[in-house]
Amino acid sequence: MKPVLPALIFLLFSCQNDKTNSGLSPQDALKTFTLADGFTIELVASEPMVADPVAMDVDEHGNLYVAEMHGYPLDTHGSGVIKLLTDTNGDGFPDKSTVYADSLVLPMGVMCWKKGIIVVDSPDVIYLEDTDGDGKADHKQILLTGFALSNPQHNANTPVFGLDNWIYIAHQGEVTPKVYIKEFGDLGTPIHFSQFPDAPTLPQNANGRSIRFKPDAKEIEMLSGESQYGQAFDPWGHLLGTANANHLFHEVIAARYLNRNPNLRPATSLQMLPDHGDACEVFPTTLNPEHQLLTDVGVITSSCGVTWYEGGLFPKPFDEITFIAEPVHNLVHIDKLADKGATFTASRVYERKEFLTSTDAWCRPVNFYTGPDGALYIIDYYRQIIEHPEWMSEEVAASGKLYEGSDKGRIYRVTPTGTSPLNWCGQIKLGDASSLELVKQLANHNIWWRRTAQRLLMDRHDASAVPFLKQLIDTTTFAPAVVHALWTLDGLAATDAGYLQKALKHSVAGVRENAIRIAELHLNEIPTLENDLLALQDDPDAKVRFQLLCTLGYLATNPAASARQEILRRDIEDEWVQVAALSATRGHEWEMLANAIKDLGDKETPGRRSFIQQCASVVALSNDQDNITKIISLATKNQGAADPWWQAAMLQGLGNVGKEVAFPTTALATSLLASFKNPVASERRKAEVALLCRKGIDDHTLETKIIQAARNIAPDETKDISLREDALSMLILDASADPLLYQNIISPTSPENLQTIAVRVYAKFNATAAGKYLVANWKTLTPGIRDVAMDAFLSSSQSAAILLDAIQSKQIQPATIGWPRMVELMNNDDADIKKRARALLAHEQADRNEIFKKYEPALSLKGDAVKGAIVFKNVCSLCHQINGANGRAFGPDLATIRNRDKQFIMADILDPNRSIADGYELWKIERTNGESLTGIISSETSATLTVRFASGHETTVPRNDIAKLEAIETSAMPRGLESAVSMEEMADLMAFIKSN
Repeated sequence: MKPVLPALIFLLFSCQNDKTNSGLSPQDALKTFTLADGFTIELVASEPMVADPVAMDVDEHGNLYVAEMHGYPLDTHGSGVIKLLTDTNGDGFPDKSTVYADSLVLPMGVMCWKKGIIVVDSPDVIYLEDTDGDGKADHKQILLTGFALSNPQHNANTPVFGLDNWIYIAHQGEVTPKVYIKEFGDLGTPIHFSQFPDAPTLPQNANGRSIRFKPDAKEIEMLSGESQYGQAFDPWGHLLGTANANHLFHEVIAARYLNRNPNLRPATSLQMLPDHGDACEVFPTTLNPEHQLLTDVGVITSSCGVTWYEGGLFPKPFDEITFIAEPVHNLVHIDKLADKGATFTASRVYERKEFLTSTDAWCRPVNFYTGPDGALYIIDYYRQIIEHPEWMSEEVAASGKLYEGSDKGRIYRVTPTGTSPLNWCGQIKLGDASSLELVKQLANHNIWWRRTAQRLLMDRHDASAVPFLKQLIDTTTFAPAVVHALWTLDGLAATDAGYLQKALKHSVAGVRENAIRIAELHLNEIPTLENDLLALQDDPDAKVRFQLLCTLGYLATNPAASARQEILRRDIEDEWVQVAALSATRGHEWEMLANAIKDLGDKETPGRRSFIQQCASVVALSNDQDNITKIISLATKNQGAADPWWQAAMLQGLGNVGKEVAFPTTALATSLLASFKNPVASERRKAEVALLCRKGIDDHTLETKIIQAARNIAPDETKDISLREDALSMLILDASADPLLYQNIISPTSPENLQTIAVRVYAKFNATAAGKYLVANWKTLTPGIRDVAMDAFLSSSQSAAILLDAIQSKQIQPATIGWPRMVELMNNDDADIKKRARALLAHEQADRNEIFKKYEPALSLKGDAVKGAIVFKNVCSLCHQINGANGRAFGPDLATIRNRDKQFIMADILDPNRSIADGYELWKIERTNGESLTGIISSETSATLTVRFASGHETTVPRNDIAKLEAIETSAMPRGLESAVSMEEMADLMAFIKSN
């Protein structure tokens, strides 16, 4: 369905933004910047030399290559180009541009390599070279192919030459379009070397993961994480990414560690870093801003171009700073990173202001580059509209604004005030340097020189560089130089055991960490490295210990296992340490669990509980029935007056594997029957109930006894509430229970948790009777129980028909359903339900202009934020939170629209379906067992998808359990709320949102 924006709102947008209908000249644009104290910004290049720039790189001779993406957002006919910028008068400043390569589709990154450049242009990764010196590429070779040509915001991008001599490509899974299917419906193919059929391949579109490859060696690997546009390394090789509102995250654990234990399925490999949260508040200075997306004004929503500054020119603390481009808000945001266990935390550098802002609404910083001079180069796409029309109104998409500014573009240079002018273009002689001179540059404090020198040394593969590299390790006081030298030696197949052992004892933790990674590659050929590694198990640095734990997973010796256990015990509260420890347990899952109970079971902590749960899950997924039986026996054994905390944790871990693994449940049922006689709350009993409800009971006699006990306990108001909840839950196995049992509990006088269980169990076995009862008693149901009832109505075609009857007879208001569930109804597999739902609910999407006009007086009313909080709770909280709380995180956080003008907030409330917020698309997943799930995909790994439902709950689905995955071609954003909100309540709600 195409999102439609009311004409009235469109006119409001137009009136506000037509004041700047042609953008500013480059010289006038410079006057619009507010820049951090102590820095200066200057123009390097602009139209007509460059237009639509998205990336740049500088080669070893000082030639500047710029990727221009003219086709964004919809043109896929090959309008992209690579420009070569050169200096013609000898002053070192670029003054001429040449089209180096054309006919590219949507080029998203450029990297100098060998005698040319690598360009990422989905579906391909291309090598281009000028062989005759005329400044134009005449040689083209497709290195890789298979990436999806999806929405350009999600295509493969940003090739970077890594410390470890791999080329990394940022990538995010394709976004299935709902409007522009013809242009961007490509899902990709297996990613492979196009000219080498025997070389390794990756799955279709690399499962939406970032990748790394070695063109010469024909090696390719999928990473464990993703990044939308841009990626960056810190000085020690830690990989950072960015994606829209999630402006900074760290890929903590590499895919090679996760892959060695397929029974380990963490929900993600990424750690979100900002201590100020995702979708954090930003502080633009834009005049007459042009915004198209929903729920995003005043917060980071379009983050891209993440860059860790390593130029060596900026003052401290800029050696620990990441730069983030935020084009929607015309600004550059920065964070300061600090170590936090295996990962980092990121904090604001400035309070309530940004590193750079512009008053010009056309200023669109999208990327950065650290130049040979240590300056930070800002790449400004300079467009009137930066958002993709997939997520904007049809009217704006058709207004002719999409390509306004496509003939413009700027590159700026930011330096500390007083820095010398730019003078490097065409003046660099690194390409002519000897191997000795290149090795010396590995100690340069500017990453451009270090990275370029290492790349050239790898290109040359000159063995004469080896003694120079060793000499550098012996003499330098600059720790990053040691790391570059070690990896260069490794790339030249000249790793030296003595130098590696020396590096393992280096005083700087980052050097030790990288030495461990290199040692990992040589464990077989240099057996003595094991003792050197084991000596680091008490290292004072958490990242060193984490890397050691990952690497020791490749060693099957007792000392290595003992060291892993010791690191786990010390750092178990770090969730990533738990994952790393479990990655090495394939074939030894039970031993890991048994040791964990013995070593950690004496005291409960969040980390210990989490680890026991994960251990039990991994044991279960190994499908070793003997070990599963051991878990159940140990978890249900009477341990004394109080159940040990780890018993429930083990059972919860078993329950987390779903129905994938079958195992006998008699021992669990026997334990539960005995615990029904215990009147007090029991965490172990709740875990047994949850597991048996999912798995069933093998022994019919036991099942009968448990059901009879449950029938007696559930309605007995003299019993403990927790016991009643457990008993009522077990009736999910009882198809013949008396409906009056459930009906009597579904009452305002009953505790909400008990009512919730009653509704779910009742609907499970008699959807029709339950549906009719719920409709008849709708007026007495509280909001929480109504929400549970909606799930019950949607559980079958029969109950869905009852819901539609109730809507038609006006016993239930459509707004009560919530838009996500309306979508389910209007896309129901039952053709009759689908037809009826669309007929009944279609009017909820009509006459938006009239509705807006009706509510327009609310804009002038003084709202009461306190009363607005009540409106939010009643109307919005079933799908939204405010500042990360007070609701469900199914839709975007409504605090993110607080900086909008009131008319736009009201427009979003009345007609939020006019735009689908990126990341909140609805998906339908059919599992191999026939189960169907509908929700948003909240996170992914190479092995799993995590689905979040409208209820706020999440479930993790293994990819190999997915029979079909498709996007639902309707927004998850609700409509029709005006039927539930009065004029005064609308004003109150807007006041509440703006006060947060």
